[in-house]
Amino acid sequence: AGVKPINCALANRSAPRLDSAMSDFKSITRVPTPFDLSLGQEALDLMPALEGQQSDLIRGAAGCSPYIKSLIGKEAQWLEGALDGPDRAIELLFTQLKETDAKTMPSALRGSKRRVALITGLADLGGVWPLEKVTGVLTAFADLAVSCALRATIGAEIARGKLPGMSEDNVHDAGGMCVLAMGKMGAFELNYSSDIDLICLFDETRFETDDFHDGRASFVRATRRMAAMLNDPTGDGYVFRTDLRLRPDPGVTPVCMAMEAAERYYESLGRTWERAAYIKARPCAGDFVAGAKFLKT
Repeated sequence: AGVKPINCALANRSAPRLDSAMSDFKSITRVPTPFDLSLGQEALDLMPALEGQQSDLIRGAAGCSPYIKSLIGKEAQWLEGALDGPDRAIELLFTQLKETDAKTMPSALRGSKRRVALITGLADLGGVWPLEKVTGVLTAFADLAVSCALRATIGAEIARGKLPGMSEDNVHDAGGMCVLAMGKMGAFELNYSSDIDLICLFDETRFETDDFHDGRASFVRATRRMAAMLNDPTGDGYVFRTDLRLRPDPGVTPVCMAMEAAERYYESLGRTWERAAYIKARPCAGDFVAGAKFLKT
């Protein structure tokens, strides 16, 4: 259940497999020493059934991190069950998020981020998960968050008849749009405070010539709304700081551009570092087939 080796030739790298039998909080190998005992005890009082090393872990983590303490305050009931099997808890959380409807997606994403950060932080501090699993789970959630946000915004464009030639059957592949994960996200190396670097492209061959401009405008709207769903703070916080500026010539190009236009840029004007950035790139949402083809090109 580790992370596959990084290979720039593999455009379809997948997230680490989540195995419910792999780990639990009975295999704690270390606990942090609380800096503030009172804060640690306040968190532990919310989960009175815990004992032994599990209670020591909660006390120590909350006593050192006000953020973890705040998460425990919001998610204590969920956490009690999640401690029995963190892998299974993450798997169920991911499944529920995939089934969430578009209207409640923004709040569902933020609630899921809260739970992922909490259980991952505790599994990390307690030595239950190795580093590769920690960064892998954080990245797998980022992939899912981007995919769910894109599904909601592309679905809205299709429902309004704004994406030419596309129907509800095309929501699953975003009508030909692909989101590429770059940098740490592309390599399954996200940490707790990482932003996510994304490049959004669409396959222009799926549109008639007369429909190209309407299709591009629709993808631009969907991309902006996807980024806002992930990035904008609400009463529930935000999901990920989202950076779309790694695309070709971001000062003048739209936030989602045609793959053919991007190819021309890298062939003619792209600087060495811009091409080198693709060493860790991989499709993370939308049309994976088109994304893999673009990376191969």
